[in-house]
Amino acid sequence: MRRVALVGNPNCGKSTLFNRLTGLNQKTSNLPGTTVDSHEGKVKINNEWFELVDLPGIYSLFTNSEYEHVVVSNLIGKNSPKPDAIIYVLDSSNLRRNLLLLSQVAELKIPAVCVLTMEDTAARRDIKINAAELNKVLGIPVISLNPRISKDLKPIELLFSKFTEGTLISDNPDMHEKLTRFLNGEPNRGISTETLNRYSNIDSIVKRIVIRENKKREGNTLKIDKWVTHPITGFLIFFGIMLAIFQGVFSLAEYPMTLIEHSFSWLRSQTSGFTSNEYIIDFINSGLLSGLEGVIVFLPQIFILFFLIGILEDSGYMVRASFLSDQLMRKLGLNGRSIIPLIGGFACAIPAIMATRTIRNRSERLATMLVVPLMSCSARIPVYILLISLIVPAGVLWGPIPAQTLLMTLAYFAGIIMALILAVFFKMLGKNKEQSEFVLELPTYQAPRIQTVINGAWLRCKSFLNEAGRIIVIISIVLWALSSFGPDNAMKEAYNKAQIAAEKNPDKKEQIEQSYLLEASYAGHLGKMIEPVIEPLGYDWKTGIALISSFAAREVFVGTMSTLFQTGTNNENVVGIRKKMQAEINPTTGKPAYGIGYAVSLMLFYAFALQCISTMAVLKKETQTWKWSIILFFLYGSVAYLSAFAAFQFIGNA
Repeated sequence: MRRVALVGNPNCGKSTLFNRLTGLNQKTSNLPGTTVDSHEGKVKINNEWFELVDLPGIYSLFTNSEYEHVVVSNLIGKNSPKPDAIIYVLDSSNLRRNLLLLSQVAELKIPAVCVLTMEDTAARRDIKINAAELNKVLGIPVISLNPRISKDLKPIELLFSKFTEGTLISDNPDMHEKLTRFLNGEPNRGISTETLNRYSNIDSIVKRIVIRENKKREGNTLKIDKWVTHPITGFLIFFGIMLAIFQGVFSLAEYPMTLIEHSFSWLRSQTSGFTSNEYIIDFINSGLLSGLEGVIVFLPQIFILFFLIGILEDSGYMVRASFLSDQLMRKLGLNGRSIIPLIGGFACAIPAIMATRTIRNRSERLATMLVVPLMSCSARIPVYILLISLIVPAGVLWGPIPAQTLLMTLAYFAGIIMALILAVFFKMLGKNKEQSEFVLELPTYQAPRIQTVINGAWLRCKSFLNEAGRIIVIISIVLWALSSFGPDNAMKEAYNKAQIAAEKNPDKKEQIEQSYLLEASYAGHLGKMIEPVIEPLGYDWKTGIALISSFAAREVFVGTMSTLFQTGTNNENVVGIRKKMQAEINPTTGKPAYGIGYAVSLMLFYAFALQCISTMAVLKKETQTWKWSIILFFLYGSVAYLSAFAAFQFIGNA
């Protein structure tokens, strides 16, 4: 059985093609570095079985990240059988960059064929490839194929009988020997000069093969970049774009969010005739439905946020934001490549930490991993939205800017600023003297593909429902049980006290009973245990329960508070969590229990604290030790506690 390796740059469609050929459901991603190890599968073509190997996407054979080492080891047969043939996968929209790797691999003299992908992207950039001419230059069969949408794989199946060595081979010394020395740690003397010579040859090839049908668009891109990548106007534009995004999250999502809340209120009102058993009704209303509401009510905000970010990514702007931040990252002891994981951290810290594998310098990679959790991931969005909407009504302006938008933006920048501060701290501890290179392509601006953006945003929502949603619902049900039951003596005593207190205010009898019984429940006892520790931050025992439960996932905080405030069987009293929290009064001060000081304090706590067991687990996996996970948990926990304490003591619970 012949062994065939798929080779190409990151994000060229290589893994998608591998999946289509082998039938394996392998994960693909737009972030370089998702394919960490080689993946293998089998395919039968013309009654012959082939073993396919999907090698990690790389840009060159001669850099020191673990990706290059995996590819080089496979290609020269160091730790696995050497491939009998190669399928080059080239991105049509960026042929110049892709041909560098091809020119290096070609010198291994392994029979190969070439597949051109991303033709749709190239067309949107007004780029056309002369495939026939490319065939002549490379000396190997070339076909065009879009593995994402094409159902006809016969063209590539025909290539499996046409593997040839090709003609793109220079007079360099034996490449196999050179790569062997490279893997053994010998310095790459002359590699820069060699790369420049390769690009000189590639440029002449590109002139013959690549046809740019609209040079005006490139000129417009350069004009726009003078402003967008400028060190002053660029940051102002970036800040303005972030403000617009967060304004969209609030204003556009307000109506669907309200509709979802009303829908769940209606569902609760329909449960009264379901059964006469009050505990079953309470379980459905306060446990199951409250947990579901805590998940679904925030889907509009999550969808809108990632839809808008997707627009920026697909248009080419997010790459500019990375370029703009490069010099700052270097001053902080990070690598230019750190920007991709940091931006990815706004979605989720777990894949972002894994994406740091593209950073060759160990100190820079570790520093990047350590600050990624401070990026405000999507799990924090429901918490921020709840707290902001709790204290600031929609439509309120602070100067010319909507207050909700500004607070959301500041919450995001709080994490960014703290990440920069701690990056400097880690830089001083690490004493790193070596810095890695950073190569970033600025593509031509283009109209975003709306359907692709919508699909991406919906996938984020599905991920939230599948991964966080189940945890939230399960924890909500557990919390309902903990908040509905307690020690017999304590519950009886609480009930008697509630009856006495209700005599003075019979109209609020059920609300009074609910408050006394909740405090006497198992959940109340748990919250009371940690209340002395969190009281200086402005938190009560109910918030304490939510803090503990949200360690499984930050967004569980919302579902927990929803469950705690929905305990009770009177449907007329079951209202939205925001209204419940806004109506809560501190019995000692007579002021709102959850005011501005409380909300700001809690936002800072969640912005800085490492409230995510999954992030700790992936840190352990990537660093091969629990040391950094434990250090970060206590370090960021301390920063979060002190920041929240300072905020509450300064603002108060007005």
